[in-house]
Amino acid sequence: MLPIYYINLASRPDRRQFMEEQFARLGLTATRIEALTPSDLSESDVAAYCDPLKPNYMSPNMFSCAMSHERVWQTMLAAGESQVLILEDDAELSSLLPHFLEAAGNFSEELIRIETTGARTRVYLAHEVTQKGLSVRRFRSTPMGSAGYVLRRSAAEKLLGHPRLRTLAIDLAMYSPFEEPGALLTRSLVDPALCRQLGTQREGQSEVGRSNIDTKQVLPRKYADLHPVKNAVARMRRKLRTGLRNAVDHVREQRNGLNSKHVDFAP
Repeated sequence: MLPIYYINLASRPDRRQFMEEQFARLGLTATRIEALTPSDLSESDVAAYCDPLKPNYMSPNMFSCAMSHERVWQTMLAAGESQVLILEDDAELSSLLPHFLEAAGNFSEELIRIETTGARTRVYLAHEVTQKGLSVRRFRSTPMGSAGYVLRRSAAEKLLGHPRLRTLAIDLAMYSPFEEPGALLTRSLVDPALCRQLGTQREGQSEVGRSNIDTKQVLPRKYADLHPVKNAVARMRRKLRTGLRNAVDHVREQRNGLNSKHVDFAP
């Protein structure tokens, strides 16, 4: 069985209890990793990466989230782990997760996404199927969310300290098939998925799903306000470039079995 790490804020004991109850119910054990907050960031990092006067910047919340995942990667490397499961503390887990963890060592991918948001994802035909009918598919999208993934040591070494983790949200950096560091990794996902963030399901079920991000603390996009035309032109160019690249790639990869489908959550 793979080692399990989960990221949790000290200020959210409700989420810690939520995760520990799930682990107990599934017969799993996990190691808690203290999440970083914006107050843990150095002044130099905030100045370099969280300055809203720059055209590209990260909010302190987004940056501290990425650094929390880096803390887990550092921990797994220091412990000499070859492959681990990494979870955020608002992940609802499927009852099929223990079965998959027993088989995960048989898969060669450096990164296996076990999460879904329910959105359509560009995937290839399944190349591995477990005894419980879980498909492991290579994918070509950049899905949102970093609540659950299996990571090999080689991937942690490629991800740790990568410059794009200082300019992009962690999911965009890890899962991009076109740009580093995601493009450096062999990546697959589990279908149906084995976890989903509480925020992606029905509202009002539990306070555990309440976000810890205070919207009042989100920095305004000062660069966009100061340079509206320049910012709008840059955004349009990025959208056109990305849209054209994705369209050409999708047509080209269809001959290799690429198709678009909803990845559901395994009950």
